[in-house]
Amino acid sequence: MDWIKTNYLKYREGIIFTLLFHILVFIILNISQFRNKMEFNENEIIIDFPENRLDETPPAPVKTVPNNTIGEIKTNIASNRAADNAKTILNDDFQQELERAQNLVKDVSKQLSKDIPTIKDLKMPVNKSEGMNPDSILKKLYSGESNVEYFLKDRYHIELPIPVYLTQYGGTVKVNIRVDIKGNVIEANPIVTQNMKEQMLSYAKTAALRTKFNSFSGNQIQEGYIIYHFIAQ
Repeated sequence: MDWIKTNYLKYREGIIFTLLFHILVFIILNISQFRNKMEFNENEIIIDFPENRLDETPPAPVKTVPNNTIGEIKTNIASNRAADNAKTILNDDFQQELERAQNLVKDVSKQLSKDIPTIKDLKMPVNKSEGMNPDSILKKLYSGESNVEYFLKDRYHIELPIPVYLTQYGGTVKVNIRVDIKGNVIEANPIVTQNMKEQMLSYAKTAALRTKFNSFSGNQIQEGYIIYHFIAQ
């Protein structure tokens, strides 16, 4: 201990100088590092990334359509329109031709029926609906032992002459009829078919014109038909 104390007293100034020098160097080095850190912090670039929200869906990508595809789409649209127009024209033409054919059939039928005479003094049995419940025969075809059927919407017969047993020939005759609001048959046109006997046509027309239907509350002429199934005698 005496040796240390003696040397300390001998070299005290040198030791103090050395300590001060090291302290000074230490301080300088710390100051230098601090400045470097400050410069580094000043040059930092802060990038703020937004938080992803789970409830937001990413926008759908925008699809671009090539020019040639747009041209094809326009061509297809034009083709479809042309096809629709063609169908409309064809349908209209078909409907017109169908109406012409139907009118021609009606005209031919009327012309043929003009040559079919009626028989004023022809006697035939008559089926009457007196006492029958109209609801039981309304909107139905009347048929039975008389072998007669008819259709006239919302109407039923009051008197129905039956000529089917009066001819020596057998066959079926359909007669188109027009009926007024009082139930009178004002027009009867038998449909003439091949090999149809004139006697059956005359009997059918005569019976149809004598048929009586119930009155109707409307104000228009109704169209219907009566079918006669003749039994050969």
